[in-house]
Amino acid sequence: MKRAEVVLSLAAVVAGTAYLLGSPAAALIGVALMAHYSLARMAFKPKVRVERSLPERGTEREPVKARVRIENLSDVAGLVRVRETSEKAFARGLKAFVRPGERKYLEQTVVPQAKGRINLKAEAVFEDELGLFRASFPVIGRGEMAVFPSQRSIREAMREKRQVEALAEAERALGIGAETLEFQELREFLPGDDITKIDWKATSRLQKLIIRVFKRETMADIYLLINVDPRFRRELKAGKTDYLVLIIAQLTAYFRRFGHGIKVLAYDEHGIVRAIENPLDPLSVVHELGLRAERGLPALRPAKVSRGSSLGTLVARLKSGSEAHGVLKAALKVPAGSYVIVVDDLGLHPGEIMKASRLLERRGSKVVLLYPNPVFFVDKSTLSEDEVEVLYNAYRERKELMKKVMGWVKVIEVGPKDLLPVVVSRL
Repeated sequence: MKRAEVVLSLAAVVAGTAYLLGSPAAALIGVALMAHYSLARMAFKPKVRVERSLPERGTEREPVKARVRIENLSDVAGLVRVRETSEKAFARGLKAFVRPGERKYLEQTVVPQAKGRINLKAEAVFEDELGLFRASFPVIGRGEMAVFPSQRSIREAMREKRQVEALAEAERALGIGAETLEFQELREFLPGDDITKIDWKATSRLQKLIIRVFKRETMADIYLLINVDPRFRRELKAGKTDYLVLIIAQLTAYFRRFGHGIKVLAYDEHGIVRAIENPLDPLSVVHELGLRAERGLPALRPAKVSRGSSLGTLVARLKSGSEAHGVLKAALKVPAGSYVIVVDDLGLHPGEIMKASRLLERRGSKVVLLYPNPVFFVDKSTLSEDEVEVLYNAYRERKELMKKVMGWVKVIEVGPKDLLPVVVSRL
């Protein structure tokens, strides 16, 4: 029970006692209590300004420091308590006694509990010296924070047997390194495996298909070509960009673990914006790319495939410095005979992606396109019937586009419910 309620209850009890006993002294005590409460209530006019400054980026389940500024703009002294109200972060509660006109600076520890772009909200409560009255005030300041997956969560994901096997399938699907005759391990058969490598003795003993895995000759470099253009990152609801961050981090962690060099080329519509060679860890790639969602309506209807000029003419123009899309300029920077994973929206510029794929394959590289379909990232529960029809038509058009492009480049279409093992199994 609050102290104010205790005072009111006591005044009511005293007044009742005075009435029953006919005691003037008890009546005076009751009146004094009510007068004290009324005067204290009239004098309680707090005005407090609380500002919190959060870092723009953080790491999942790792503490960050926030700076809190408390200023008492009223004539009432009291205790200010600051607490976090968002379920996506844990924050140590703060309290400070502030006198009229006083200003205090405090430091708060915040631990994000979720990955992606999260919104943090805090509330400040001012309480008078006697603890009779309270007033709530909003905490001013930017509450949005980009939270990246921690190294621990990436390592834990990599420990899952199915995940590691699926990533190994990605490596084999790209044809990274030729197999040697040196035996490496036995493992369970997965879709897409060569049936000639089935170990029938182990299969008979374990009552499930087992294959022999052999070591590979080389640990080749993997090139990640990633579109960071605002049009690609545009979304109505958080999800697509957060998904891409996790996929990029997991791919980098896996290939580094098995000795492959990682080279990242980030591009937009006009050219290459960042090149990262041999990052020390997955988080360094994520931090350097700084992928953030752009609010707005994504391009759901796909663009048409333009025929354009011949490949030879295109290469000549690129070498001469002519204007071209960033994916083409990034493809030209990839050495011959490389292994390339392109992360891009096929519907934005299918012609340029096809040309880049032809250019890479002509130079002996192997290419896979990781294609986040924006249709899958739209919240369908809030759409009207007409909007659902528009979404369905866009989905059909994108499916037709995929059929045309699949002859030029291997496309892996993904959505928010696709985990990395599912993505890689499609290779």
